[in-house]
Order: sequence, then structure tokens, then C-alpha cells
Amino acid sequence: MRYDVIVVGAGPAGSTTARECARRGLSVLVLDKAEFPRDKPCGGGVTVKAAGQLPFDLGPVTERVVTGVRFSLRGAQPFRRATDAPLVYLTQRRRLDAFLLEQARVAGAMIREGTPVREVLAEPSRVVVRAAGETFVARAVVVADGANSRSARQVGLAGQRWMTVALEGNVSPATGVPEEWHDAFGFDLGWVPGGYGWLFPKGNHVNIGVWGWTHTGPHLRAYLRALTAAYGFDPAALWGVRGHHLPLRQPGAPLARGGALLVGDAAGFVDPFTGEGIGGALWSGRVAAPVLAAYAAGDLDDLTPYTEIVRWEVLPELRVAHQCAELFHLSPRLQVALMRHWRPWWRLFARLARGEQHYSEIRRVLGPLAPAVDLACDFARVTPLVHRYAGPATDLTPRRLLRAGI
Repeated sequence: MRYDVIVVGAGPAGSTTARECARRGLSVLVLDKAEFPRDKPCGGGVTVKAAGQLPFDLGPVTERVVTGVRFSLRGAQPFRRATDAPLVYLTQRRRLDAFLLEQARVAGAMIREGTPVREVLAEPSRVVVRAAGETFVARAVVVADGANSRSARQVGLAGQRWMTVALEGNVSPATGVPEEWHDAFGFDLGWVPGGYGWLFPKGNHVNIGVWGWTHTGPHLRAYLRALTAAYGFDPAALWGVRGHHLPLRQPGAPLARGGALLVGDAAGFVDPFTGEGIGGALWSGRVAAPVLAAYAAGDLDDLTPYTEIVRWEVLPELRVAHQCAELFHLSPRLQVALMRHWRPWWRLFARLARGEQHYSEIRRVLGPLAPAVDLACDFARVTPLVHRYAGPATDLTPRRLLRAGI
């Protein structure tokens, strides 16, 4: 059977693309090697903005709604800040992904679980996908198979990305989640250069993790154990410990070619400041669908309009988010002090945590001071010791000389 769209990967980006395409009357096939529900390394935090992109409520899979944050510096001097409104909805990826995939099924998408994709061939007027001994044909293919996308390489969309890495584990307290964590998550600075540590409370356990640039990888296990102990839990009680990559877009990395396009982590839509990728996954699936519909109808010669949408709506945000991350991590001690003593700084953090604050708005507020931010980031990028602490251990051209979005 020939389809309008084949989606490779059934995570949030893939299932959202499939659902939105099916709602537009397209014939859609989703292929994934896993059987759902399946587990996925991830903290499981969904921002208010990300949840707002969905036409349905995440209540059935939400385990905690947190309104507060417990800040700390290398596990010490903890203090709490809180709001009256939700900051993040906490779930488990095994539940969230299965729920989102079911919505795609209800919308009319055909789902093939336990079907690993072996080869994707992008031909001039069609795509051919070989999976589990079968061959499928479609007008377009959506590559949604994550950070280490194999399909992106096969369709000629393998671009350079900056890789970050996270390590996480879980603790199941004998008496349940401690009361202090019922409505707050932990945010720790100072241990991981260019990154942070977290604690996310779930229904009957807590998820603890650390995130940073790839060069921090060899030290993450020690950081995780130290953070777990600082939060008052036994590091030996950690279970399900695993690491995973979170890719950030680099300038010029391709997004679409002919009848193929990338969404979610395969496209590098992870927020450089927060490390959050679910919002980018949902957004990319939503905006890709109308482009795919127009292409399937013959109204477009290729899928490059998707690239233009991303260029105008997302890349400026990611560029400023990257600058914010570089400057934020230059002085963890200062950031924690500001969170403790200066409420406007906390309110800004809360808006970013919700996904309500646009990074580009921060730049506009700075006005004539914005060039000073560019110079500070340039300094961080060309000064080895500062660069290694605030950013990736790679050679990056100063932003103002690059003249391109991230």
C-alpha cells in the first residue's frame, strides 16, 4: 500500500506529526522498533507552553503538577521559591509517549510497533522504507527517530549538531515521595560545567539526573551520586541509571530535502538553556503537518517551506537561548544568589520554566545592551578556560562573526 506520509519514530515528535497529518485526511503510517508503552531516558518534564500545544489534556498521564523549585549550589544551602501557577507537569515517558501515540491512532494514523526501520530511500517522486522484511512506499517521510537518527543520514539530512549528555536514575523511597517534594522540583548548579542537576518527583518515586556538555560525560556518574546524597537519598538505591544524548542545532544543519524532513531530537530542537526537548518535538510536529499536506496534494515541489518556518520562528529563539545558557553558567554561585535574593530574577526563571518567556524578548528588553551580550559570549567562546566551563569543548566561531542562527 502507498501512503501519503511515513513517520519513522513514534516519540512525541513522530506521534504529533502523524496525528496532525491524519487529522488533515492524509494516509499515515508510523513505524517504530519498540512496543508501546516503552521506557525512554528522560526527566519527563512537560512545560506549560508545551502542554498548551496539544488539543487535549495531559491529565491522564500527569503524575505531579509542581509550582515550586528547590534551588541549591553543589547540593548545599537549599532554598525554595514558589508560584501560584503550575511550572511543569511531570510524567513518565513510557506513559506520555504511549498516550500521544494513541491519539495519533485515534486520529486515523496506522501504527506498526515492533517494526525496526532498516533503510530509507528518498527518490525524486517517492520515498521507500524497508522495515522488518517489508517495503513501504509514500509520498513523504518524516524522520523522528531521535538524537542518534540513522534515517537522517540515509536521506541526506545528517547535519552537525552539538551534543550534550545526561545521566539519570530513580529512587523509590520506602515511605513514598517525601512531602517536601510533593509540589516542587530540584534544580542544582555548580557540579556540572555548563549544565545542572535535577530532581523530579513522580507518583511513587523521584527521578534524579545531571546534564551537561559532552566533555562532562566521564564525570557524570560521580556528579549523580553526589547529588543523590545531597538530596538525602542513598546513591546505592538508584535504579534504572542510564545516559542519553540531547542534540543542539548547529548553524546550517539541514532540515528538509525533497520529500523528507526532520522533527524533534532528530532536528536538534532541544532548548540550549533548559535542555528541554518535548516542547520542540511537539511544535515541530504541528508545523510540519500542513507543509506535508500541501506537498502530498501536489501544491509544493518539496518540503523546504518547513525550513523557512523553522528559520523565522525557532532559530532566533535558539540562538538567544544558547547565549543565555553560556552567560548563566559562567557563575553558578552568582545565579543561585540572585535566585535567593532578587525576586525579578526568580520570576524570569519561572517564566522560562513554564515556556512562557521568549528568549528573543529578553534580547529586546536589553535594547542597546544587547551588543554587550554578544561580546561577552564571544569572549567566552575564544577563552579556553571560560569556554570549557560555559560551553561545549569544541571550536566555535564567535556569534557576531558567524552571522547565522543556531
